[in-house]
Amino acid sequence: MIVKNRKEEFLSYLEDTSNLKGKADLLYLPEEEQEVVKIVRLCGEKKIPLTCSGSRTGTVGGCVPYGGAILSLEKLSKIKDIDPDRRLVTLHPGVRLDNLESELKKFDLTFKSSPTESLASIGGAISTSASGVRGFKYGGIRNYVKKLKVILIDGTILEITRGKTFSCKGSFNFSIKGRDFKFSLPSYRMPPVKHSGGYFVREGMDLIDLFIGSEGTLGIVVEATLEVQKSSQDVFDCIVFFKDEKRAINFVEKIKKLKQFDMLDPSSLEFFDTNSLSFLRAVYPHLKEFKSAVYFEQEVEENYKDTMELWMKAIEDSGASLDDTWFGDTKKEREKIYEFRHKLPQLVNEFLKSYNQVKIASDIAVGDSSFREMYRFYKEIGECSKVNYINFGHIGENHLHFNFLPKNDSESQKAKECILEIVKKALSLGGTVSAEHGIGKLKKSYLEIMYGKFHIKEMVELKRYFDPNFLLGRGNLFDVE
Repeated sequence: MIVKNRKEEFLSYLEDTSNLKGKADLLYLPEEEQEVVKIVRLCGEKKIPLTCSGSRTGTVGGCVPYGGAILSLEKLSKIKDIDPDRRLVTLHPGVRLDNLESELKKFDLTFKSSPTESLASIGGAISTSASGVRGFKYGGIRNYVKKLKVILIDGTILEITRGKTFSCKGSFNFSIKGRDFKFSLPSYRMPPVKHSGGYFVREGMDLIDLFIGSEGTLGIVVEATLEVQKSSQDVFDCIVFFKDEKRAINFVEKIKKLKQFDMLDPSSLEFFDTNSLSFLRAVYPHLKEFKSAVYFEQEVEENYKDTMELWMKAIEDSGASLDDTWFGDTKKEREKIYEFRHKLPQLVNEFLKSYNQVKIASDIAVGDSSFREMYRFYKEIGECSKVNYINFGHIGENHLHFNFLPKNDSESQKAKECILEIVKKALSLGGTVSAEHGIGKLKKSYLEIMYGKFHIKEMVELKRYFDPNFLLGRGNLFDVE
């Protein structure tokens, strides 16, 4: 085990991609599970706050320490077992998503619910109940977690298997290895949309779901078993460019209807607004002056030609030009489109870092019937703010990432005020304050707006049950005070 206690040795561990800065007294880098147990138990006994860290690709400050010690699980990076017949993989939390895909590929397998950021770790993805670019078809990582091994603050190891322990009437009452557990769940109802904010609560819920998305506040995940999928026989990607945003949204709605009738079934359906394309021209100077774009990925097991023709007709009917559409059905072409799709968030992070500004963005989702109203509100508040912004993301799930691009503290303050209005609008439409990135430290005020003080207190009591001194993930989800 490596221990570092000089700040200059672990400066990179004091921030994530949000550009939020933290502080800590020391960094632990365990290499074995038992070392993690010793560290957690020691911090519990000495009442040292402990913040779990992985690849630090998060956007809400969840791995940014607010004092105490950092526990980096990056060296717990072993894929322990791949069972191709049962399509299960057992692995450590420090395994990066790109490394997982490389190993699964040897067995003609893939993890289709993988979050968009390939450098992220499995532990971080489970911690935030993350999803990604294929969420339109496959949903988030929660759906595929079959087992977890979790270390509690007193060193107790919980081994949880999906399908074995369920809540009853808002409470859990069970025993594991001779230890009794009895606690109540918060009484709020989660919104009926894509959602990743706060503790998962549902009547008759599985115990494993409580720890998925708990953002390191209840325990430390040291091992997981995931369900993976067979690789698709054929896949093609496409970016369709439009002369205005309205045509792009009409196109998306048409594709969603075709999906309902089992005519098309894209795994991804993504959107770029006018400002997003303008921002990308810094890297793609030959990009034509289009006003919006839609990206999709289509898996094809059979009838490749028929599927392609259906897409081509849908594109032409939408008023877009096939000549200007980027198709990718070879490895090289798909890599080019993949790079284009993922370049935008990278450019945003680089921009904010260059101006020393913290990320200010929405991660909200609403229902189908509310999306157009929500989109109009995005446009209205963006223009009124007088601060540069971009709007892009998972339009198939009515989940866009509205990012402000402030250049100074004054613009940053204005952007924060505007994001608050966006959050309130989403909640008025039955949406969520966090669809995939979690709450962390940057969005806990939004969580309180969503659930109210009473339900936040219920969350606090749940955390107190597992972590009486509020040491794990201090500052995530809610303030200690």
